[in-house]
Amino acid sequence: MVHTRVRQSKKMKSREQESPSEVSDRFQLNREAARKARGATRVRGAKGAKGGSQHHGMECACGAAKRQRVSTVESALASIDVLGHLATFLEAGELCQVRATCKALGSRDDSAFDGLSMTEEAARRIYESASDEEKAMLPRHDGEGWIELYHHLLMLRARLTFDQLLGDRVEYHEGDKAAVRAVRRSGQSSAICGNHIMRAGKHWATFAYGGGFSVGVIRPLPGWDQRTLEEFQPINSRYWDDLRRERTPRWVGDVHFCHFYRTGQCFYSNWEGHGCTASYWDGYNNYDRGVHTLGMLLDLDGGTLSVYQKGQKVGTLKDGLAGVYCWTACTACLQGYLQFGSASIERGYDVTDVQAEEYKSA
Repeated sequence: MVHTRVRQSKKMKSREQESPSEVSDRFQLNREAARKARGATRVRGAKGAKGGSQHHGMECACGAAKRQRVSTVESALASIDVLGHLATFLEAGELCQVRATCKALGSRDDSAFDGLSMTEEAARRIYESASDEEKAMLPRHDGEGWIELYHHLLMLRARLTFDQLLGDRVEYHEGDKAAVRAVRRSGQSSAICGNHIMRAGKHWATFAYGGGFSVGVIRPLPGWDQRTLEEFQPINSRYWDDLRRERTPRWVGDVHFCHFYRTGQCFYSNWEGHGCTASYWDGYNNYDRGVHTLGMLLDLDGGTLSVYQKGQKVGTLKDGLAGVYCWTACTACLQGYLQFGSASIERGYDVTDVQAEEYKSA
């Protein structure tokens, strides 16, 4: 502190000794330095303002370009031809998301498509472009939406899979949803092709199964795989009250399921009363119990379920089938059969019988 005061005192003393001209010169120098400093500040400010203006201009240009791209995409999607082409790459659920998230594509207001939204019109056009055979197997139900019908068309073209597992006695075999296996020696569980609903026409399936499994058809049971049931077998009457509550106008007739066993026995029911009915079918004596691969034909035009072995028809298991069905495989509960086993399903069947070939193409 002492040294600081000495230096300040010396500085003040030296300024007191300056002449008037020296004071004037020093004042001019200080004023010039201040002026230059203000000028430099203005230059920096101008440069900053110019840079900010350029940056703002770039942002505006980018925003305009983005809006132009969005406008171009929206304009393209506003074309039913473009949307129809894109829809062929989408699942039905994804098409529903498009309808829900884009007002222009999902709105029915002032529509040019007879009250349909653009997404529904796109689904309708895809269905109308399907083959005659496909449309014969998928007649439209009263009140059914076109996107729902499009979903069933996609399922008709896809490989068969057991989408629903009911009961904890069955699981997928090595992660393949087209194959299941029993995981316990006792108990009842079922696997259902719940996404593949058959409503009309002729449907073929190939089953490879062994052990304590039965195969056949059952009414659609949406949501039943979410019930976390320990056991389920449609032949068991303790489930029938709940099953009857699932009935819809699409359940036509009184054959709600029909199961075929490796023994050659066949059972069906309308889920009324206290027991199933055995079907004494023609061809029972020709059935080979040693063959573990068989074909099934559900003919909803004729209302029959038939069984095939080695490419030839063995017999008709049951008639009177009508309405909607799904393929199913269940762990059997017949006395004397172990519950271990497996079952797999595949769409179609290789028919070698000439008469069956003619029937298949009819």
